[in-house]
Amino acid sequence: MVNLIKQQFTLTRQGVMQALEGVSPEMADVIPFGFNNNIRWQVGHILYAGELHLFPGKGTLPAEYANFFDSGTRPRQSKEGVPSLKILIAELKEQYVRIQNIPEEAFNEKLSRPRPGLETFGEFAAMMAYHEAMHLGQIQSLKRVVQAKGV
Repeated sequence: MVNLIKQQFTLTRQGVMQALEGVSPEMADVIPFGFNNNIRWQVGHILYAGELHLFPGKGTLPAEYANFFDSGTRPRQSKEGVPSLKILIAELKEQYVRIQNIPEEAFNEKLSRPRPGLETFGEFAAMMAYHEAMHLGQIQSLKRVVQAKGV
C-alpha cells in the first residue's frame, strides 16, 4: 500500500508541475468568472494542505500560509505577503521529497483523531493524494480558461 500511495503522489505532483509549465505570474493570479480562486491559490492550497496533514506539528511553512491557503480562504481576501508562484513551486518540490521519505512504518500508525474510513496515516495519506489530484484538475481548468482569455 505504501508504494501505491507514494506512486500516486508522484503521478499527481508530476501532473501539477506539468500543468504549471508556461504559467506566468500574471496568469497565476487571474480569477476567471465562475471561479473562487486562481492558480496561485490552488498551488498554495495543495502545499499547505499537504504540510498540515502529512507533517502535523513538523511543518516547514510559515504560519501565515494558513491565512492565504487554508480551506475557505480566497485570494481576494489578502494580497500582502502572499508568496510568489516561483516560491510555491520550489516548496512543492521540496515537500515532494519529504513525502517520498516518509518511513514505511508511519503509514500503519493509527490516527489520533480518526475519521470515517480513515483510521491510519496511510489511509489519510491516500485521501490527501486524491485531494491533490482534485486540485490538479482545478489548475488545469483555470489554465485553459485563462489562456482562452489571452492573458
